[in-house]
Amino acid sequence: MFDRFIEKFADRYIKQRSELFDGISEEVLEKAESTECGFDLNSLLKVIRQNSVAPDIKRDNGEKPLAFKDIYRSDLGELLTTYYFEEKISEDRRFLIPIKNISYRERFDLPGRGFDTIGYRAEPDKVNVLIGEAKVSSQKENPPHVVDKNDDSIYMSQKSHHDNTGMVLQRLTDYLRRLPSNNHFLVIAGVVINMEKRNTDRYDITYGCGLVRDSQCVDETKDFGKMQSLSHEFEPGMIDFAIFSFTEKTIDETVELFYQKVKEMVQ
Repeated sequence: MFDRFIEKFADRYIKQRSELFDGISEEVLEKAESTECGFDLNSLLKVIRQNSVAPDIKRDNGEKPLAFKDIYRSDLGELLTTYYFEEKISEDRRFLIPIKNISYRERFDLPGRGFDTIGYRAEPDKVNVLIGEAKVSSQKENPPHVVDKNDDSIYMSQKSHHDNTGMVLQRLTDYLRRLPSNNHFLVIAGVVINMEKRNTDRYDITYGCGLVRDSQCVDETKDFGKMQSLSHEFEPGMIDFAIFSFTEKTIDETVELFYQKVKEMVQ
C-alpha cells in the first residue's frame, strides 16, 4: 500500500463514476454547442465529475461506517477485482468488462447490488462469461465469514448464480440493454439467446471471486473456504478466486486514504 496505489485507484474510481455512455453522438454534441442555449461540453464534463462521487457523511464526521454500508470499502474491492480480471492475469485468461458496476450503481449512497462484475472472453467455439463477486474483510478468522458463512457471502452468492439460470439470464439481459450497439453487444446478445435456449455448449461461466484482506490475516490454505472444498458444486463452470492483501496499512486505513484522495482529485 503506497501513495501511487492510492492515486491510481482514486483516478480509476472517478473515471468510472463519471463515465458517459459511449453511444452518445459526437454530432449531436457538436450541434448543441453551436446553438445559443449555452451548452458547453467541457463545462458539462466538469459538473459530472464533481458530482460523480458520494460524500461519506459518517467518515467526514470522524465516524466509522458500518461495513455493509461502506461504499468506499465495497467499491475499492470491486475496483481491485475488476483490475485483476481485466489486466493482471495472463492475457489468455483475461476478460473484457465493457461496463463497470461502479459506473451505474443503483443507489448513489450504497454499495452496488447484483453481480459485482460482468465480463466475457471470446473463445474459438464459445464465450466464457465472468460473474464476479468482491468482498472485503478485516476479520482474523480463516476463512472470514464473507467467504462462506454470511447470507451474502461469496459462496452463497455464487452458488445462487450457479443454481438459478433464470436469475442470471435476467441480469445479463438487463446488462445487455445498457450496452451500445457494438461488438460487446453482439457477444452478450449471443450468450443471452443461447442461455435462453439452454445451448450450454455455446458458453461457459467463470465464477470470479475477489477477497481483500489485511496481509497478517491471510491463510492461503484456508481462505478459499467452500469455494475450494465444494468446487465440484460449480461444475461445469470454473472458479477463479484471488486474494488481494494490503501490507503496511490496514484495510480501514487504506479505505480512508482512498476516500480522501478521491475527494481531493474530484475537484
